[in-house]
Amino acid sequence: MLRLRVLLLLTFGLAPRIFAVMYIVPADRFEIERASAIIVGRVLSSHVEASRYGIETVTDIALEEAIRGTPDNRFRVHEPLVPGVPEFADGERVLLLLYQRDDGEYTVLDLQLGAFHLVNELALRNASAIEGWDHDGRMHREQQRSAEPFLAYVRGIVRGEAIAGNYFVANRATQPLRPTSSFTATSYTLYYSGGRGTRWNVFPSAVNWNQGNSETGVLGSGTPEIAAAFSAWNAGGTNYVLASAKANPNGFLDAFDGVNNIVFEKNLTSAGVPPFNCSSGGALGMGGMTHADFGSGVHVYQGETFGTTLEADVSMNQGLGACTTVSSDQFKTVIVHEVGHTLGFRHSDQNRQLTAACSTDSTLDCSSAAVMNHILLSGLNGKLQQWDKTALSSVYGSAPACTPPSITVQPAGTAIISGNPAQLAVTASGTGPLSYQWFTGSSGDSSAPVNGGITATISVKPLFTTSYWVRVTGACSPPANSSAAVVVVNPLSCPFVVLDAPRATEVSDGFQLSINASGGTSFTYRWFEGATPGAGSELGTGNPLHVQPSTTTSYWCRVTNHCGNTANSSAVTITIVPKSTRHRAVRH
Repeated sequence: MLRLRVLLLLTFGLAPRIFAVMYIVPADRFEIERASAIIVGRVLSSHVEASRYGIETVTDIALEEAIRGTPDNRFRVHEPLVPGVPEFADGERVLLLLYQRDDGEYTVLDLQLGAFHLVNELALRNASAIEGWDHDGRMHREQQRSAEPFLAYVRGIVRGEAIAGNYFVANRATQPLRPTSSFTATSYTLYYSGGRGTRWNVFPSAVNWNQGNSETGVLGSGTPEIAAAFSAWNAGGTNYVLASAKANPNGFLDAFDGVNNIVFEKNLTSAGVPPFNCSSGGALGMGGMTHADFGSGVHVYQGETFGTTLEADVSMNQGLGACTTVSSDQFKTVIVHEVGHTLGFRHSDQNRQLTAACSTDSTLDCSSAAVMNHILLSGLNGKLQQWDKTALSSVYGSAPACTPPSITVQPAGTAIISGNPAQLAVTASGTGPLSYQWFTGSSGDSSAPVNGGITATISVKPLFTTSYWVRVTGACSPPANSSAAVVVVNPLSCPFVVLDAPRATEVSDGFQLSINASGGTSFTYRWFEGATPGAGSELGTGNPLHVQPSTTTSYWCRVTNHCGNTANSSAVTITIVPKSTRHRAVRH
């Protein structure tokens, strides 16, 4: 299902997001009491559509029971299109605690906390997706609920009855975590389309971050915790820098803005996450990354292909700053954990999709004692543990990273005679394999690719002066665009026009003017009346040309060849003798 959702996201032209949510898990009574609506129903189908909140998954549910609220027989549930939100299979029976947004639509309350799957007489939440503490400060361990007693409890709370919560049952035993050994770098990362992990490809260059606002209340501003989190991860080869503190409300669920931003007191209600409640808990925050997974959006590191991270964000839930129930240790560890997700890391005790225990996948290094454990451990005070350090070394270690392509020798322009070819060449470096695509036009304008122009050296034969450039793509982004090279097209070498003297031949009804020309082809002939070549009025075109002068008149011809060279002839005079039946032509 995760892969399907990512593919649907790409259909809408958006870069996928990877993230995780941190909770202080409230008691069931608290979640039930603050739910806008509570329904039992059967899932019909899910589809993707756009709303004012972005691209969302909309699940149609056939209503079986409305425990709270009066929805229609067919109910629609909206969710942000990101991994980590509840997922539903067509035909399954569900109990949903819902939150009504300001646009009137419903979404699952607190993401995974409000979704119960009614399976085998149990009401099950996705335990692998719920990480954090209970409201009393203990690490949260998701318990299984007997479906009918739990439904009776929910109905009783909604009716305002005093009812005991005797619905928990013993969980099935889980497999122990395996000892660590040698694993791939990808195995330490979150799952992305095609099985790839994601990582930044710029270190040791800095990745700059902005603190969009400050936390308020007893927890302080949040700035020292951010600095401590960056310092912890940077010790292993990354280079996160808190470079600015400009006001910026954009967090993980907002439109991509090119800013790596950490924002506190973030309104997450569009995703069905109400403000954090100091006495009962709720979602602490979420963090993750964006990246491309096509073309230049991938790179190779230590022989493995990764999606290239382009932007990351951390959003901490509103209401958190006013709480004394969250300790400074927890606050610091949460931020270190969320920053770890922005580096691409999965949970140490879960699979890469965050849907099952790590021990179910033999290719994964597993640990239940790490900052990146899905159930946050108390007492770590934001310190990386051995699994965290191993993941950091594997994904951002000292091995040579992929080098993006660069142009070392730019293509050079040239001049050719029309009809002849021109050779264009570029020299590039970077982690291979390198591929090439030539284009016509200004550098960066990819609207006119050259047919067959896919090698470092190409031959072209333009009909007129044309600019060419080449894009070089390597194993990692960004691609390199060359400067434009201009091929100047000159006309063929053109001979001068050479003319004999024009002739005037007497015919029955006048005279016929003619001339012989050489030096080229496709001549055009323009005859003029006048004694001085280059001056006079144009008479007509063609060779020969028929004329009927009534008085003595001089003529000359202008001849142009195929490539535009022109020559003027000498003049020929036709003398008209009065009162005589004989005319004679005289050449001058």
